[in-house]
Amino acid sequence: MNEIIKFLNIHYKNAIKLVKAFDITKQKSWNAEIYLNELYVQIGHVFNVLYKDKNTEEKARKIDNLGDELSDVILQLINLGEFLNINMYDISSISEYKVSDLNSFNILLGQLTEAIMENNDCRFRKNRVGFNSSYEFMKDRIFKLFIIIFNIASLNKLDMVKEFDLMLEDANKFLNNFEKRTKTVIEFIDIYDKNEKFLGFSEKQKAHQNGYWHKTVSAVIYNKKSKKVYFQLKNPKHNNVHKEELLELTASGHLTAGETLKDVVREVKEETGLEVDYEDMNFIYKNICDKTEDYVIREFQYYYSLNMSINLKDFKNYDKSEVNGFVEVNINDVIKLLENKYKMIKGKIIRDNNIKRINLNIDNFDPDFVKNKLFITLMLKVKNLIKNDKINNEYKKLYKLTDKEKKKSPQKYYFDNGKNLNVKDYKKKNIKYSVIEYNTKKGIKDYIVFILALKDKKSVTHIKIKRFKNKYLSDKYFSDLCLYVESNTNEDIIRNAIENLEA
Repeated sequence: MNEIIKFLNIHYKNAIKLVKAFDITKQKSWNAEIYLNELYVQIGHVFNVLYKDKNTEEKARKIDNLGDELSDVILQLINLGEFLNINMYDISSISEYKVSDLNSFNILLGQLTEAIMENNDCRFRKNRVGFNSSYEFMKDRIFKLFIIIFNIASLNKLDMVKEFDLMLEDANKFLNNFEKRTKTVIEFIDIYDKNEKFLGFSEKQKAHQNGYWHKTVSAVIYNKKSKKVYFQLKNPKHNNVHKEELLELTASGHLTAGETLKDVVREVKEETGLEVDYEDMNFIYKNICDKTEDYVIREFQYYYSLNMSINLKDFKNYDKSEVNGFVEVNINDVIKLLENKYKMIKGKIIRDNNIKRINLNIDNFDPDFVKNKLFITLMLKVKNLIKNDKINNEYKKLYKLTDKEKKKSPQKYYFDNGKNLNVKDYKKKNIKYSVIEYNTKKGIKDYIVFILALKDKKSVTHIKIKRFKNKYLSDKYFSDLCLYVESNTNEDIIRNAIENLEA
């Protein structure tokens, strides 16, 4: 026990500091289950060193330093103890414990895992005989695991203070190198099967070489007032796909491992320098690309549009290693060019903060996107959005007003014990409506009648709501609301709902 206390006096704070320093290598915060998983990984390395099973060796990976692997286990035990608010100095309360075999370690680790799962409501909770609480049981198991590691070190004549010193030195070197890395570092992406079921991750380059399915995101930025759309001028040296500069969508790229579609905003920021909000983006198209000619591309491609009140001068802090500049053209002109109605169109380009006028023809655009009709498909969708942007903005405003009202007066919006009496559904362009007659409580004559609207998975409820104690009047108002939806445009319905909330 004296050796353990001596170790804690020297390295307890160092261990906690190192664990926090490693946060820069993590893509998300760890919980107790992940800490346990890391502990299982490190004890597996100890097994590798002690039992040297060639059938389980990883190619090009050398795991043969027992002191280093034991230090890693100690680090993770301190880490887990810190997460569970356990003071490792309380280990002195444990009476002499001479166990030094890994089988006992694994049994204790399994018991600790079970207790933590119970604490997190993942298993049925058991009464731990001899312990006042699950917390005391977990402390006991962590302390005994800690002692077993020191007993193994003693059997192998290892000084854990020195071994931990060496591990700290190596770890800090790794962290220093990690911080110095640039984007040239190996990039990992999530991979999927052909049905878009997640499989794991792979190096980006190997994913293309081996034809693994993965996800990409792209954004088309436009200005609805000026009817301008923005293309990036791709640096051909970035990916060596094409030899010449070609126009591509405003921002495009791969989702890295662990990212979701919402991280399209990260791609936009990197390639354009523009700060954008995912809530302002519209998902407009999904393309499944299974290309095997010349080079393999198997991608689930997600396309977004974004209306911004910008011009070319706003493209300042973009990634110049990937993008050579940006081009601004009229949306109608580029559509006619892609439809072969125009041979040439006029535009403007910004390059190195200099803006000048240019003439463009079809050869200036990425031929793959021209050939597969992706450019024209996306441009037509953007043109349609420009036409419908007014109702989109009005609906977003209504959604925010209703959400605010729900938080202010939730009792007006939530009824848990009632049932629908009548529902009639309508669809007007891209908005769905349901006229609903609802009995708020069984056995009581209390009826509400209202319209529910649904657009882009965002629902707005209680439009033109009225409450009745009389079923006849309730039924009549239900019919009146059905006629109201049938007779009015989306603009009229949404505008009237906004006016009622703002009144």
